[in-house]
Amino acid sequence: MNNILTLVLIAIGAYFIGNINPAIIIGRLHGIDIRKEGSGNAGMTNTIRVIGLGAGISVFVVDVLKAFISVKLGTLIAGDLSGGMVAFAAVVIGHCYPAIYGFKGGKGVAASLGAALALNWQTALLAAAVAGVVFLISGKRMSVASIAAVISYPAFVYFLVDDKRLFFFAIGAVTFLVIQHAANIQRIAKGEEESLTIGHAGADLSDNNEGKGE
Repeated sequence: MNNILTLVLIAIGAYFIGNINPAIIIGRLHGIDIRKEGSGNAGMTNTIRVIGLGAGISVFVVDVLKAFISVKLGTLIAGDLSGGMVAFAAVVIGHCYPAIYGFKGGKGVAASLGAALALNWQTALLAAAVAGVVFLISGKRMSVASIAAVISYPAFVYFLVDDKRLFFFAIGAVTFLVIQHAANIQRIAKGEEESLTIGHAGADLSDNNEGKGE
């Protein structure tokens, strides 16, 4: 019972840490709601597109760190991988569906990277490398790179991590993240997905960019 209670508390704590959304905070500091600009996604890519590269990098760093810290704490508190996996799931869900922001957040890729780094940094970096390569060869389409990295992650876990609980967890995480990118996948199939562009706050965003991309 104590173990179950511990995992529940880890989940609650990680969920609310996930609610910390730097894209929304930085957007408000620039006088905008990032969820109403560009693609409407409260994450790194849309922040780069709407506000600028520096703001986007800041969003990425905070999203990665909040998840990394959550998973490390979850693993430490539970004393087992189960605590880390619970924290992984909770912090990503908290990022995507933050209660303090009306349950509308980001898509969870950067947060998932941070969480994956905390569980096993080698597999996370390999998935990140896949993202980098695909980003370049796909014409700087971040959603394509993100989806490729996400899909590759379970394979790296299967071959490099002895504890197969993490492999089955990775399958579940991938399913969630692919669903998060359902609209992107539809646009990719139609050849309508936008490449990454760098903008600045206050720019007049064209209708062509609205709702497209990450």
